[in-house]
Amino acid sequence: MATSGSSRSQRPRRRSRVAWASLALAIAAASFGGEADFRPDRGWLPLFNGKDLAGWKAVGRFKSEWRAENGVLANPVESDNLYTEKEFENFQLHLEFKLPKGGNSGVFLRGCKEVQLADSFGKQKLSEEDCGGIFGKIAPSVNAARPPGAWNALDITLVGRKITVVLNGKTTVDGRVVNGVTGGQINEDEDKPGPLMLQGDHSGVWFRNLWLKPLPATHAKGVR
Repeated sequence: MATSGSSRSQRPRRRSRVAWASLALAIAAASFGGEADFRPDRGWLPLFNGKDLAGWKAVGRFKSEWRAENGVLANPVESDNLYTEKEFENFQLHLEFKLPKGGNSGVFLRGCKEVQLADSFGKQKLSEEDCGGIFGKIAPSVNAARPPGAWNALDITLVGRKITVVLNGKTTVDGRVVNGVTGGQINEDEDKPGPLMLQGDHSGVWFRNLWLKPLPATHAKGVR
């Protein structure tokens, strides 16, 4: 049985955990635009606050059309690419996205390895250019893409050069080592930390509920 002194010492920690959980759920609900299925625990960082583009910068040859709309990170037409101001090495990433019919986008890990986002709904023969694959490297093992205009859930784990992609609950890339950068990279050194990039220069695209959990560099030892 805990003493009264130890009980008092534990109360702030409990309150801290409750406060963190409340904050995480509030941000998730705001950026989801409704009840969120994803429940981030401690260690997950919100990449988008649902209100503005704080923490992001647009780079490219177009006038940027990126904006925050009702908790959604929206790029309604072909526009610039959007980068995080922070750089990351090894991490887990969760986000949700939707594309128009024929839409094409991507999520660049460390600014150099692209997880492809595309309107692949209904396709039978898949290539490296289909949704949930690694652009130019690995075709998705299954077509898990939802119809144009529907929200998709994407979960990515990057450790060293090993990538796992889960699209709408189905594993499309299962712990594959990806050597070399993919086209459109902004970071030539694939093993150094780099920004997360959301591709906006191919079509309109919408994102919400963006969360990232950094993983220690020690997890990457021997994974090349």
